[in-house]
Amino acid sequence: MADDQNPQLPLGSNPDNPNGSDSTIKGPGAALLLPINIEDEMRRSYLDYSMSVIIGRALPDVRDGLKPVHRRILYGMQEMGLQYNKKYTKSAKVVGHVMGNYHPHGDSAIYDAMVRLAQDFSLRYPLVDGQGNFGSIDGDPPAAMRYTESRLTRLAGEMLSDIDSDTVDFAPNYDESTQEPTVLPARIPNLIVNGGNGIAVGMATNIPPHNLTEVINAAISLINKEKTDNRRDIQLVLEHVKGPDFPTGGYLYGRAGIAQTYATGRGRFIMRAKVGTENISGGRQAIVVTEIPYQVNKANLIKRIAELANEKVIDDISDVRDESDRDGMRIVIELKRGAEQQIVLNQLFKHTPMQESFSMIFLAVHNGQPKVLPLDEAIRAFIEHRIEVVRRRTAFLLGKARDREHILLGYQIALDHLDNVIKIIRQSSSRADARENLFSYFSNKRINLRGTELAGVKLDPAKYSIDMTFSTTGTLILSYRQVDAILELQLYRLTQLSIDELLNELKNVRDNIEEFESILASEKKLRRVIVKELEEVRDKYGDERRTQIIDETTEIQLEDLIADEQVAVTISNTGYLKRTPISTYRQQRRGGTGRLGMKTREEDFVAQLIVESTHAYLLCFTNTGRVYWLKVYEIPDVGAAGKGKAMASLLALQPGEKVITILGIRDLTEEGKFILFATREGTVKKTPLTDFSNVMSRGIIAINIDKDDELIACRVTSGSDVVFLATHDGMAVRFSEFYDKDSEKSGGLRPMGRNAAGNKGITLKKGDYVIGLAVTPSAEQRAQRRDELAAEKNLIKELAKVRAEIDSVNEALTKAREAAGGTEDDKVKAARKSRDAAYEKRDDLDEKLGLSPCLILSVTENGFGKRTNVEEYRLQSRGGSGVINMKATAKTGKVSSVQLVNDASELMAISQFGKIIRIDTSSIRAAGRSTQGVKLLNLESDDKVAAAVVIPPEEAKTEPETGMLLQ
Repeated sequence: MADDQNPQLPLGSNPDNPNGSDSTIKGPGAALLLPINIEDEMRRSYLDYSMSVIIGRALPDVRDGLKPVHRRILYGMQEMGLQYNKKYTKSAKVVGHVMGNYHPHGDSAIYDAMVRLAQDFSLRYPLVDGQGNFGSIDGDPPAAMRYTESRLTRLAGEMLSDIDSDTVDFAPNYDESTQEPTVLPARIPNLIVNGGNGIAVGMATNIPPHNLTEVINAAISLINKEKTDNRRDIQLVLEHVKGPDFPTGGYLYGRAGIAQTYATGRGRFIMRAKVGTENISGGRQAIVVTEIPYQVNKANLIKRIAELANEKVIDDISDVRDESDRDGMRIVIELKRGAEQQIVLNQLFKHTPMQESFSMIFLAVHNGQPKVLPLDEAIRAFIEHRIEVVRRRTAFLLGKARDREHILLGYQIALDHLDNVIKIIRQSSSRADARENLFSYFSNKRINLRGTELAGVKLDPAKYSIDMTFSTTGTLILSYRQVDAILELQLYRLTQLSIDELLNELKNVRDNIEEFESILASEKKLRRVIVKELEEVRDKYGDERRTQIIDETTEIQLEDLIADEQVAVTISNTGYLKRTPISTYRQQRRGGTGRLGMKTREEDFVAQLIVESTHAYLLCFTNTGRVYWLKVYEIPDVGAAGKGKAMASLLALQPGEKVITILGIRDLTEEGKFILFATREGTVKKTPLTDFSNVMSRGIIAINIDKDDELIACRVTSGSDVVFLATHDGMAVRFSEFYDKDSEKSGGLRPMGRNAAGNKGITLKKGDYVIGLAVTPSAEQRAQRRDELAAEKNLIKELAKVRAEIDSVNEALTKAREAAGGTEDDKVKAARKSRDAAYEKRDDLDEKLGLSPCLILSVTENGFGKRTNVEEYRLQSRGGSGVINMKATAKTGKVSSVQLVNDASELMAISQFGKIIRIDTSSIRAAGRSTQGVKLLNLESDDKVAAAVVIPPEEAKTEPETGMLLQ
């Protein structure tokens, strides 16, 4: 039935199409061919090829850390007797031996692999001792194999130690003419200490070298780990292995990521060259490179540095040369006069191989399969290999010792019956006859010797303390091997001295047998043997770490390539930004222009000046309550008279957004600093500066604002400053921002998060809105600063006198007001006049001290303006309706601008028709609160002031107490 369902098909037919003719193979030999599925065949063949490459060529074995070609080279050299203490042999001879017996591939592949084993800049611990040109760190090729000579290093001997003691498996070579080891005994964890790399099929390995002492100490700690020790293996390993240790030295950055990398078997390290500095002629400096990253070509590095200098990518390098010699590496990079060494170094790290990354993939063959191994698992695999090697070696030595004991016991028995042994041998007709006679004699049989009958001897097993073969009667029987050994015993061994030596040797052999058996019987003792051998290797070959590990990260940012210097950032009224070095700016100052040059349209002008470091941040706040970040160095340096770059091209602003305030801040993580916000509808909010430390290019919400409201200004505060808000209708409120969370009656401003809406800062009348925000030091802060300056200038006594006078006149004014019952009589007027005179004295003293007054400059729509000391405005509670700041009449118009100034500031005002005026604020008459001010700008009847901006003095950034608007 089965045959009917599955009829036999002729050879050459397609099983899937038995009746078709198109798929049938025709022609001569068709009967010998069988169609197959090409997809299945390709899959099977490719997998076979892949595994052949992975296991047999590209990946190292985790046990000895060697690829097949390296293993065959070392074993071949061992066979040739090329130990470290023997003479060198031509490399061509080694290559020929390895190629002919073990590695049937090209001679160049074998020689290249052997060359790498000899390079002290490629391997942390070279395994081949080369004589001649074996290449250089400059990328020079090695000499031909017919010129160079080689032998094994002493450490390579440890890799091959005990290979003749049945410690590893052997397999037939490619033509089955001899045997080769499948792995080396390897007394050192070679895979970890020397690393390795290779590209297989669909996978690759890249293992960095490590320090032998550290790795062996880690292995010993794992071997000695008690079962009660709850620490993870990787924790024990990391106590000893600090990180990769490259043969070329250098620095390794990122200690924090090493644990994670070793725990997973994958990771990335940053390597840097080791550099120093030297002073050279002409007051210049030179950068000296003494160690470079692993696998970096020194000649190519120098060539790259020269290219960068010639192409002006790094403009401060005047010369680069190689002064390396047999005493070590030395690359000298001479800098131009005035060059900043750290900036040049950062540029070199960024653009040259002086900084390189090493991507670790700890992939190796483990139990016949490729596997990515954590470091502790790789060390465990090595330990298990050593356990197997030592166990097999011990078993091998035990067998050898037992064989020797067997022979020595035969000697002992023969010596106990020496006369009869000699008699039997002398009377035997041949060696074979003597062999049989001796065997019979010691087997308790009677023998006839030329008519002489000799009874066999009974041997007491207890006398010889050994298990041997017994006869059926229970007596000891010598083996033929022992009999043969007796026959081969030379006569001189029958002397008493030799007899004693034989007996001593038997005792020693029995001691060794006992030791070997105890090792095999005890796992703990076996591990002690491994630890002892590892300690011997460590003490003999261990050395100091070459690569120094640095904790900090080393990703080179653009900021690292830019000099940290003070620059002037100017913002035009129409939103153009540029930066200019302060040095250039001051040269212009001496040239007599007195102002920063900036190419603008006629209706444009410099609206804001910020003096900050190139590494500082610019926080750009928009009318919708969002904030964007800019680094100062991101603003183009277009020269002193350049126009700059439009703000919209630097920031990803949303539709309808416009920047209303820019603050320059060096450290966004500074504690105790706040950003104060004020909106058109009178809302204020204080947010810690640290809330803005998470820089995002797309911008974030800084304050939550209603649709009908908008942000009008922001300022940086200390948390204890005084806030001044001014309105369009001429009102103003002044209150302290200080907030005491422990006081139920605390006023001020409570710090809030970014998404909060804030609190009421001023109560507005219908149709009124906030047009200005200023932040001034508190009275306590100014008094403290006044004390500091008085101490510096030896004016403490004068300050105390003025303060006493102010206290006196204030007390007199208070009494006069109480006596007058609230009316303004002559005594009150006289007391107020005395008080004003006392305050004028204090102002004169402040001028001596260099402490400028905090003045509020108010400008109206019709071009009127006035300056008023901020102390004219009494402190109120937050949220009040405030006091009159400026009388807004039909003549003056509404208030359009209120800003903080000092005597050194300048006012730039522009009208709706484009009329511009720029005047010193010191020329504007100081007036009291609730006055109209003076005419600043003559306007047409239908023209209005469109913008008024205070420009800080052009010298440098002043003290915060001066009220300078250096935001």
